[in-house]
Amino acid sequence: MTDASVERIESAPALKRGVEVWYALLGGIGAWTVHLLYFASIEHWTKLHESYGWTMHAVTVLCVLATVIAMLLAWRLHVVASGSDPESAGDAGQLLFLAQLGLLIGAINLALILLEEIYALSIPHG
Repeated sequence: MTDASVERIESAPALKRGVEVWYALLGGIGAWTVHLLYFASIEHWTKLHESYGWTMHAVTVLCVLATVIAMLLAWRLHVVASGSDPESAGDAGQLLFLAQLGLLIGAINLALILLEEIYALSIPHG
């Protein structure tokens, strides 16, 4: 852990800090939500028009990428804040807690996205 790195993240402008911290925490949830809603809305259409089936796979790739980026940001926060106590009230402890939570949330949402893709591959068409 470097105090300078933690201080740089904490004192960053709101938009930059939002991307570095909050996207790391919530990006996977957003990606899974987009994936779930798209699949729910397009499934019947792709059954009627099979030529649009590729869009389901393209959205899966985009959502997986969005989730992996969120997990990479969470991992970066974890590296920056490593060595601190996640239960402490200090900035480094809070970042470590958010990083650990972001990695867990990202892994769960990545699994959900991939499970939905497996389901889409097993849907009988025609």
